[in-house]
Amino acid sequence: MLNLRFLRFTTLALAIGLLLAALGCSNTAKPTTMTAANAQFKIGDAPADSVLSLVVTLTRVDLMQQGGGTVTVLDSPKKIELTHLAGTVESFGAANVPPGTYQSAKVSISTVDVTYIPPNSTTPVEKTFTLNTTVTVMFSPAVTIGKEPSVLSFDFNAAQSLTFDSAGNVTGINPVITVSVQVVSGEQEDDEEHGEIEDMAGTISAVTPASGTMAASFDLTPESGSSAQAFTVDANTKFEDGISQFADLKTGMLVEVDALTQTDGSLLATKVELMEASEGMEADGLVTATSGAPVTSVTLLVQHESGNMTKDMVGATLTVDVSNAVFKSPLSNSNFSRLLRNLPFTPKFDNTTVAVGQRVQVNAPVASQMQSSFSASQVKLQKQALSGTVGAAPMGSNTSFSLLLDADSAFVKLTGVSSVNVYQGPGTQEMSPVAPGTKLRVRGLLFFDGTNYQLVAARVAKPD
Repeated sequence: MLNLRFLRFTTLALAIGLLLAALGCSNTAKPTTMTAANAQFKIGDAPADSVLSLVVTLTRVDLMQQGGGTVTVLDSPKKIELTHLAGTVESFGAANVPPGTYQSAKVSISTVDVTYIPPNSTTPVEKTFTLNTTVTVMFSPAVTIGKEPSVLSFDFNAAQSLTFDSAGNVTGINPVITVSVQVVSGEQEDDEEHGEIEDMAGTISAVTPASGTMAASFDLTPESGSSAQAFTVDANTKFEDGISQFADLKTGMLVEVDALTQTDGSLLATKVELMEASEGMEADGLVTATSGAPVTSVTLLVQHESGNMTKDMVGATLTVDVSNAVFKSPLSNSNFSRLLRNLPFTPKFDNTTVAVGQRVQVNAPVASQMQSSFSASQVKLQKQALSGTVGAAPMGSNTSFSLLLDADSAFVKLTGVSSVNVYQGPGTQEMSPVAPGTKLRVRGLLFFDGTNYQLVAARVAKPD
């Protein structure tokens, strides 16, 4: 999935160690939100099709420098859900990591939680593997971090990491991670691996007006326990859904941000969308069940959360009342506009077309107090990935093909659907040729018309 130009490793300790340098370092690696950082950290996933959720809990990570010295990058538990990152990478933060050469890491892992659908079943099962172990890993070659802005992208290959018995049940995990490093030059393509940020949700923790030569900026805390990140704005920044200008931003607002990494390491917001005006909360996840016609409630397996949460819900199941919610799909987003040209169907997402197998985001005001059940004020369709085999050659003015899904796919077990039609547009990033019999992973927006699933592709690539 990732362009491994500079560096590739296949150890969990290295990937997690570098990743969490962005999440709360001590000593001289303390993250900053007011100055540009020299390192931005992202993570992605190559999923096992039968797995719905994979949550890793870390308790401590230390980086060891050549010539002595230790940098603690995590000293409290941190949960990271990985399966929702299939076919992409997502930012976890930025940090001014002390320039130097790092030769090893000590990683403490407590638990790994896996939710999957067993063979001959449609009911998700959660299994927890308790490790409580610390591993010392030598880096070969050593890792050098400089002052120039870099993006470190981590691809967790769940398909290679999980072990199964002969019946298809998950029996263990031996994580495999690949890592790529890209330097932000200002001349590269704008994509997630080169510093683009898309749909980062979080709570505004500070707003700083422009002063002298300093641009206006705001700090965003993306999720509970993570460090805030600073975003600057300019005349081209778009403000949407209840906010129209920088002056409308207030601390406590729950917003969603698109951004680009600049050559000095700073983050420039290209879009700021209001989700909740005051102390709101949001959860992203996979719809595993619906109730009512039109739909009045959905069951959601939580994969990510932000905002004023009352408790950690990652990996848990929510029952969400959507009877009074506003339904949205990001069709007006400029990132999707080129994908939607000449489609042979009209994309629709509302309480008549929300369906099992779709990935959605649910929002609520603070009064709802998100817990095992709550009422949503908004439901928004999110991008997701499906893997399978191309079953028909591209055809038509808007290139399309059928994607035949593997029989053990969780999507197949949840929906009973074994294939989806995939539609490409001028804006689709095609990283692999499309030909009958080719194995592909397609990431985009999945629509349901009451009978058929139709996926509008943002990226087409070979599975890792």
